[in-house]
Amino acid sequence: YYEVFLRQSSVEPCLLFHEGGHWRELTVRTNSQGHTMAIITFHPQGLSQEELCVQKVTLKDFFTKGPGAVCELTSLYFQESTMTRCSHQQSPYQLLFGEPHIFEDLLGLKIRISPDAFFQINTAGAELLYQTIGELSGVNSDTILLDICCVIGLSLAQRASQVLGIELVEQAIEDARAEKILPQLLKSQKDEKSTVAVVNPARAGLHYQVVQAIRNCRAIHTLVFVSCKPHGYAVLQTLLRSSS
Repeated sequence: YYEVFLRQSSVEPCLLFHEGGHWRELTVRTNSQGHTMAIITFHPQGLSQEELCVQKVTLKDFFTKGPGAVCELTSLYFQESTMTRCSHQQSPYQLLFGEPHIFEDLLGLKIRISPDAFFQINTAGAELLYQTIGELSGVNSDTILLDICCVIGLSLAQRASQVLGIELVEQAIEDARAEKILPQLLKSQKDEKSTVAVVNPARAGLHYQVVQAIRNCRAIHTLVFVSCKPHGYAVLQTLLRSSS
């Protein structure tokens, strides 16, 4: 139905920035309950705020009163962007109608999903992955869990005595850079307290100071590294190499 909308819109789609146009990609997020969040990116080009408002109202009406209403969207977000991709901090997601979040059930937890929040697209696969990490890590009531990249912490929180989450994504770095905080955090961990570290970095990998901090922390007794591409991963090799 987005294609139907584009064909009747008064402004053109944007394929290449230098060729003009406005409407860009559509991102759709769904959950196991059948709720749907749609996020549409729009290049403002030289439009005034009044003209932008007209386009937002037209989009909203199409998906609430027009042919797009059949989609029964739970949420419809609009983002103005002059870049290929940008964060909520750079250009806020604007909720045109519906609920601000959708939720997904994961291992008995209700996870809130925002427009730009990372969540595994295969929920069943994610549950299997997290269960395997829990078994490999051996987390128990005497364990401090260090969740680097904030993926597994919630699902293991009931097993561990304490969970410390360090987020590495750009949005979180705006407030506190992980490579600055993690070394100080790990220095505070006592050697006599068992610490399990789970690392599941994004494609950008780990900052070298994060790798160094993990290697220098004597309190870490178990390290679980999750990667979609373990072979040839230079950071993993650096993390596990023998000390010199």
